[in-house]
Amino acid sequence: MDRRTALRLVDATSSEIDRAMKALGGRSRKGSGKRRVSPRQHPPLYHLSHLIRDEERLRLEARFGSLCRDRLEQRRNCFTDVRVGSPRRDQIAEGGLTDNSRDEESYRYVDIPIGADIDAFRHSLWHLTDARMREAEDAWLRKRAHELTYLDPHPGLGAMERLPPREDLHFARLPEIDVDRWRRYVVKASAVPKEHPLVKSSHVAMNVESQTRIYVSSEGVRRIDRHSFWSLECELWLLSAKGDGLPIAIDLTVCDPEELPSPREFAKQIRERIALLERLAAAPVVRSYSGPVLLEPVPAGLLIHEALGHRLEGNRLLSPGEGQTFRDSLGEKVLPDFLTLRDDPRLSEFEGKSLVGHYRFDDEGVDAQDARLIEAGTLRGFLTSRIPIAKRHSSNGHGRARHHERPVSRMAVTILETAEGLGESALRDRLIAEVKRQGLPYGIRILHASGGETTTESYDFQAFLGEINVASRVYPDGREELIRGVNFVGTPLNAIRGIIAAGDRSELDNGWCGAESGYVPVSTISPALLVRHLELQSKAETPYTQYAYPIPWG
Repeated sequence: MDRRTALRLVDATSSEIDRAMKALGGRSRKGSGKRRVSPRQHPPLYHLSHLIRDEERLRLEARFGSLCRDRLEQRRNCFTDVRVGSPRRDQIAEGGLTDNSRDEESYRYVDIPIGADIDAFRHSLWHLTDARMREAEDAWLRKRAHELTYLDPHPGLGAMERLPPREDLHFARLPEIDVDRWRRYVVKASAVPKEHPLVKSSHVAMNVESQTRIYVSSEGVRRIDRHSFWSLECELWLLSAKGDGLPIAIDLTVCDPEELPSPREFAKQIRERIALLERLAAAPVVRSYSGPVLLEPVPAGLLIHEALGHRLEGNRLLSPGEGQTFRDSLGEKVLPDFLTLRDDPRLSEFEGKSLVGHYRFDDEGVDAQDARLIEAGTLRGFLTSRIPIAKRHSSNGHGRARHHERPVSRMAVTILETAEGLGESALRDRLIAEVKRQGLPYGIRILHASGGETTTESYDFQAFLGEINVASRVYPDGREELIRGVNFVGTPLNAIRGIIAAGDRSELDNGWCGAESGYVPVSTISPALLVRHLELQSKAETPYTQYAYPIPWG
């Protein structure tokens, strides 16, 4: 999208919002501010905003030296936020966590035209707004009916924080997508596994998304923001002689393609991962473990993200279906004194590497802010959106969403800091000392983990899981050997309160996080962590039979 088109869409969106507010009984941005009564005697529209995302996407995939997917497309979608009632009381229930259904009529209208015709664009906004208005009225009536039986668990809280008028039409320049260059890149890299016949399946993929966000609201807020995400991945699957299928991946996500490795460097990384797979194939399988665990920086960041981060997302405090682990813990110790946790999406880089969780304003038009969550181990606050979680509420700019889902408070650039960091050798010695103290045969060191999940709902168990790719066991005499076959699991309070030491070196992990409001880019910066007690459980693995005849280059 060019700047001229973006500005035309901003103006057209403002015009449609004014028209809707006047027609549906709300407050006109340019009018006197007097409320009109809806001709249908329903609660009036008091807030309307459109978040338009214009996306150019490239997906390239190659296998064993040949391109198998080549797709470049442009898409445009819109999240329309209709609020009926008043800023003190509206139709949104449970912090908006459940406002993400694909069964609503409006879901059919979320994708909007990508052409230059403004009438077609305005027609799409009208169609989407009209559907969202009827859905909002229906939600209002259902909420009122619900309260005939159940008490409001949050009396006295408002419904939405208001914003002052603001215009911010900064149009950043994004890197150009050189499709031919990246075609050659993925094809060449995908041929590397042919050197290793034990690798039975593999692909290399490049995903690029250049996104322009336009936010316009009935409050007079008009903003533009632009971002680019470049993801390079290589997935490898090795079948050992014993029938063990072993996967491993390289995942690199950045905002600037110049940070990605050269073709030669990436080929080297692939060969190193294959060599690691061959070593893992010969490694012993561990079925379970309970004891001290040393997590290197990236796995440590995953632990903090899953065990702690999701439970500090403020919108969850408004849902009776959530566990609300830390709802009553403000001012209390939740981490060791030497640890501080914050989330600051204003940051765009760390040690020269771009942060994919960075943005200037969130998906509700609020400036990104440094959310101070835990200071010296004490809980000080939560990630917040414009839905109040306290009587004196101010959003810290963490309302985020992906497509049709309502923005809710989400992590962005999560930073764990330590005041007492140990060097790598000292941290390993501390692990060995803890193994000896507990009288165990060995401790566990997690070198790489690729993803995780957690449950936060009150009806389910409060637990988390981290997907381990590479781990080792460390014996009291200092010996270390690779192991495989396990993931780390646990309950959040036991895990985070069991942290006894941290490293003096932090690392960045860029990736994507899925939750009720969709998949959003996130960055986590963390040092290594030593946990006094963590559990490992067996992976779900089934041995394979060998192929009937050799791979073509075997």
